[in-house]
Amino acid sequence: MSLISQCCNTPPVQAEYTPIGEKFKLKEDLECYISGSKDSKQAIIYIYDIFCLHPNAYQGADILAKSGYRVILPDFLRNTPPSAEALGDGQKFGQWVKEKGSYEVLQSDFNAVKNYLVNVEKIDRVFLIGFCWGAKMVMELSAHDKFYLGGALVHPSLLDISDFENAQAPMIILPSQNERDFSKDYEVLTAKSFGPLCYQQRFDDMIHGWCAARGEWSDQKVAERANEAFRAVVSGFSKINSTA
Repeated sequence: MSLISQCCNTPPVQAEYTPIGEKFKLKEDLECYISGSKDSKQAIIYIYDIFCLHPNAYQGADILAKSGYRVILPDFLRNTPPSAEALGDGQKFGQWVKEKGSYEVLQSDFNAVKNYLVNVEKIDRVFLIGFCWGAKMVMELSAHDKFYLGGALVHPSLLDISDFENAQAPMIILPSQNERDFSKDYEVLTAKSFGPLCYQQRFDDMIHGWCAARGEWSDQKVAERANEAFRAVVSGFSKINSTA
């Protein structure tokens, strides 16, 4: 995939970082971080991984914002990640997702964020990006609502072939060495009318979470590969946006 000039100007990740956006609340209890020009005509909903409001999430949101998007990072999980016990037990983790992080549980939050972007920010060109668990939410949102122009799945988890069958918008898939092969899923996407707008790139030298909370961005190689992933997202969204 060629990178347009806008993508090449995507700022690199930094080991130490201070967020440049601002915070506000929706629904009284849904804290949101927002970054980027208020004049932007396109937005990204940034769905973090299960470690919630890690500093890397703020920085990732700001990187995308500097590429021309209004980026909103809602605290869907109320900054309450699963316990270490749940992370080490598949059954307990599944129960945690069902109770705290399922589409059904968070649907009103998703609607609140969408309504805010459309009615307050006056933006109706909206993309989605999700990391780990967040990638599952991207696919759920795409399956339930054709409003979203496209999505990015960064070191995704919890996905099966039906998620790709139900997708209603093009997707960018960026798995690490720890994720399964998404070749068949990608074939499902590319067979759809928007197939040419989809993109997949494996990062087999990176661990799960390198673009989110598990990313040691003080390591030059990890930082470079994280920045490469963010460039791929910006490039893919720009391609989708140009045809929408």
